[in-house]
Amino acid sequence: MKKLFAIISILFLFSCNNNDDETVQEQKCYMTKFNKAVIALAGQQFYTSEYVYDGNRVIKKLEYKLIDNSAPGQQYPTYAPQLDRTIEVQYNSANQPIKIIQPLDIYNTQTIDYLLYDNQGRLSEKNIVTEDYANNFSYTKNAIYSYNSNNQIISISEKTTNNWGDIYNENTKSLTYDTDGNLRVIEQVNAGNSGYKWVTKYDNYDSYKNPYANVNVPFEDIFFLRLSKNNYRKYFKTMVYTTNSPTNPAAPYESSEISGYEYTENGYPKIAEYKCN
Repeated sequence: MKKLFAIISILFLFSCNNNDDETVQEQKCYMTKFNKAVIALAGQQFYTSEYVYDGNRVIKKLEYKLIDNSAPGQQYPTYAPQLDRTIEVQYNSANQPIKIIQPLDIYNTQTIDYLLYDNQGRLSEKNIVTEDYANNFSYTKNAIYSYNSNNQIISISEKTTNNWGDIYNENTKSLTYDTDGNLRVIEQVNAGNSGYKWVTKYDNYDSYKNPYANVNVPFEDIFFLRLSKNNYRKYFKTMVYTTNSPTNPAAPYESSEISGYEYTENGYPKIAEYKCN
């Protein structure tokens, strides 16, 4: 009887361990459609951006514009999405994105991002090259990334030059994080004694998953969004004087506040559509 009880106990523990393993393995979700546009009068909602995947690698970013397709005499205008441009991503043999290729625009100008990595597989440098073929002119924005021991980007050195070597802009961005691994502050100081710096702050983070963290390509429009574990709900960017500071601080240059998100069953905010593994 004791042997039988011991066998049942072992089976019960084995079953519990299996259940624990199943609960630990959470689904990872990847954004497919995002950047929602809302046409309130017509009651329409559209996602104006889309990622196309090969497995979990983004290989294309589709961007849409909305065109007016209203019928003559219609009270409120209605719209339909139309593909505006397709951005393509190329990879190396290590499955790292190395080129982000934008199409030629109507001014015969094209921008390509060239990405380089260090021996730990981290993004070490990005060169955003814009070619103006109509005027035989180009300029390059170079960014160099530095990391801390937690593999978080803590410094970005940026410099923009043209094809003759003239420098348009040069600055350094310093990044700080909280203990939960969320980006809190970006301080940008321009080269020279400009007398001010730009300070961007992210605040009031939730405890849910940040879907941008799963996007494997460092697109410029989501570059800083990818660096946090959770979702910020308050943001503002301010110019702060470093010399001859005025009595009253400047008002925020940009700001936004989100009262709350709704979340999917997998713990992601309902700001997009997803595919989940």
